[in-house]
Amino acid sequence: MTALSDWLDRNSLWIALAAAWVATAGSLYFSEVAGFVPCILCWYQRIFMYPLTLILAIGLLRRDRNLSVFALAFSLPGLGIASYHYLLEKTRLFDSAATCSAGVPCTTAWINWFGFITIPFLSLVGFLIITLMAVIAWHAGEPNDDETMVTPWRPVLGIVAVIVLAFGLLAQFNRQPAHAAEVFPVLQTSVDAAQTKVESRADAQLLADGQRLYQTACASCHGASGEGVSGLGNALAGSAFIHTQDDNALLQFIRTGRAADDPANQIGIAMPSNGGSPNLTDADLTAIIGYLRHQH
Repeated sequence: MTALSDWLDRNSLWIALAAAWVATAGSLYFSEVAGFVPCILCWYQRIFMYPLTLILAIGLLRRDRNLSVFALAFSLPGLGIASYHYLLEKTRLFDSAATCSAGVPCTTAWINWFGFITIPFLSLVGFLIITLMAVIAWHAGEPNDDETMVTPWRPVLGIVAVIVLAFGLLAQFNRQPAHAAEVFPVLQTSVDAAQTKVESRADAQLLADGQRLYQTACASCHGASGEGVSGLGNALAGSAFIHTQDDNALLQFIRTGRAADDPANQIGIAMPSNGGSPNLTDADLTAIIGYLRHQH
């Protein structure tokens, strides 16, 4: 136990550096490869995470005794913002309407692995690891001026490789099939059951519910009246796609989303599955579809 504790004391800041590298690479993958548009709170977290990749690397090379303090100056605010973002996304403790009033809503869940792993959650874990490692280094007085200390590149690269591999497996797990109904027959059953509800979309209450749900889940990217938002979402009001697709196809499309590299994607920005709102039920989506069909 003493040997493990000593190893952790001496290498804690290298672990923090590895976490910062992985978090930065992950955020760039989500936005530049997957096409997930960062919200305002995502950008704030990037402001605190990205500098850590250089601060930790330079501080370790210089063996700066104040490095843990510099790291905490960035990781603690980042941890607070990530925690707030995750609570905003998963709970009703805060008024989401007061945050991210422009652009992509901060409540948009681009991923929702296993029902709880979202991008803010991954950010929170990254900042938490860096914070804990910086506290351990601070307590141990690391980095020190011991000239015999060997840079642990092999363990650090091993940690990075394991985390990247795990991240890749999760990304593959999250990949949606082109024809979800063929792979998930339960989803097709759910879509078929929702068909009967779509048929009653002319009901005034259903339309009112659809409008309310649309404003909450879709308006930020597609406009308050479905007129579209440049660079974020296509116009839906009067859309040929909405009026020519049958109800099953529309419901399945919303459930699946559309990748940024989909040939039919004319904007180049991914549409998250379920519109970025995992809690929407089939009935909710049915109401939204009914509302959109009555927009001319």
